[in-house]
Amino acid sequence: MTVEIQRLVQRFVSGADTSIGIANEIEVALDDGFPDDQYVQETVEMLAMYRPAGGELLFGTATIRERLIETMKRLRKDA
Repeated sequence: MTVEIQRLVQRFVSGADTSIGIANEIEVALDDGFPDDQYVQETVEMLAMYRPAGGELLFGTATIRERLIETMKRLRKDA
């Protein structure tokens, strides 16, 4: 896992930046870095459906925050 991914995820999880823009950056970084990891790819799909307020068929900030925390735990364990 790269330092850049950790930095981006930390910004989102801490609430410093929960914009669609940073979610897109995390999405691309995870997709590029872990193309064969099914769990990470599910996270990528969730990020693609992120909107801060959520909505029908969309994921809100709280859901994405929890998913990113779990994704990072899994990646650290696998490292």
